[in-house]
This record gives sequence, structure tokens and C-alpha cells, in this order.
Amino acid sequence: MQKFVLSVMHAAICLFCSSVVLAVPIQREPPVLRLYTEHSPPGEYLDASGNVSGATVQLIKLLLSRLDQPATIELLPWARAFERAKLQSNSGVFETVRNAEREADFKWVGPLKMHAIGLYGRSDVFKSGNPILGASNRYLACEYRQSVHVNALKRLGFIEGHNLILTVNHGDCFTLLLKGRVQLVVLNEAGAAERQLQMQQAGHQLVKLRPLSQVRLYLAFSLDIDDATIGRWQQVLEQSYLDGSMRALYQGVYPEQMISRLEQFASEGDTQLQ
Repeated sequence: MQKFVLSVMHAAICLFCSSVVLAVPIQREPPVLRLYTEHSPPGEYLDASGNVSGATVQLIKLLLSRLDQPATIELLPWARAFERAKLQSNSGVFETVRNAEREADFKWVGPLKMHAIGLYGRSDVFKSGNPILGASNRYLACEYRQSVHVNALKRLGFIEGHNLILTVNHGDCFTLLLKGRVQLVVLNEAGAAERQLQMQQAGHQLVKLRPLSQVRLYLAFSLDIDDATIGRWQQVLEQSYLDGSMRALYQGVYPEQMISRLEQFASEGDTQLQ
């Protein structure tokens, strides 16, 4: 009889312990976020070891660490990176312009950067002032496909197949400019400064011929990611602007004016920039 009582008590204790274990919530790892970007130095590029690196990539990695968010970052041609982020769940792409055409396709965090965009050429081709542009001009312009700046070139009179070349990769146009196969490319001020040395080594200067636009670049997430997660991303991004983390990564790489503007954005809650 005593053994029976003990057996019953033992079973009851085991049942109680099992119920306690089942009541404890299981901490699951968040799903791996798939992030895509393009080759666009100095923000995004493959280093000597084949790893995705660059000032903007390092900022994204910092945010991932602060959010305890596992992720992969893959460098692809821009059109493919953009489409993957648009069509795949739990994904994102950086850095991209936020405009009316794209607004409903993503959920947005940023801005990551602010840039002055201009039309650039070689000093040996453009020796005096701005060129006269139009459908009948003899200059060949170049930009990569799905860039928002393609429309700006078309408004200046450039026509694909006539005097406008559209490439797959971001850096292809500058390579063509170096080789003298095109005369005009679109660059932001940081990219132009980065490429000036290459142009000087070729015996020429990279000259800005005219401004095109002011742009703000964002991290764009797939629509299935919930709003609370987007809010946390925005919060840690702005915190990096306020605590000096962004400045430590961007300083010496991007213009001081842009860094200060991002810090101002975070400190003043400048929603007009979003």
C-alpha cells in the first residue's frame, strides 16, 4: 500500500513538473532577414575577402546587432536586388530612393543618406562650361537600369537606344566613362569624390556639369514585416545618429554636411525628411 501511494505521488509530481515546463514560453529565434544591396562604393562593395562591406553596410550591421536580428546581406546587380526585396517575404533592400512610384511597394526606414546628384563628365571632353543637351546632341549618357535618375536624363533629351545606354550594374557607367565610350554619367557627390582619383590616374579630371536633384536614400522592407518591427528599426537608426555611432562610421567617407543633416533630422524629429 505504501508503495502504491508513493507511486501515485511520484506520478502526480511528474505531471505537475510537465505542466510547469509546458507553461514556460519557448524563446524562438527571429527568422533570418534577407537584405540585398548593390556594388556602390564607398557605401557597399565586396572587400578583399569577398565579404560585403562599406560605410553604409557597417551601419546596417550595427543596427542588426542592436536589434538582435539575424540577417544575411547579399550584393547583387541593382535590378535583381530590388526585385527580390519587392517579391520575397522577410526581406529588404538598401539604399534606395523613396518616391511616389515606390511608396506602396515597401515599408520604409531612413533616411540612411542624403545626396546631391549631378551630371558628370571628363575634363578633356567638356573644356568650357555646361554642354547643350537634347535629343540631337552628340554626347552619350549612361545610367543603370531601374535607377530613378533615368527619367531625369530622359527629361534632358536622352533617348535609350540613341544617346542613352542603360547598364546592369551601378559601376559599369563609370568604367565606360574612363574608357571614353560614354561622355556623361550620373553620380552623387560622395561617389564623385571616390572616383576622382581613378579619373586623375587616367590623366583627366572628373567635372560636374550640372545638378540634377537632391535625394534621400532609405532601407526598404517587404510589406509582410509588421509595423512594430519597422518602428524599432527607425528608432535604433535615429539613436545611432544621436549617439555618434553613425558619425564614427560615416566620417571621412561621406560629406560632413550630410552627416550633420542626419544628426539634425534625428534630434529635431524632422518628419518632412521622411
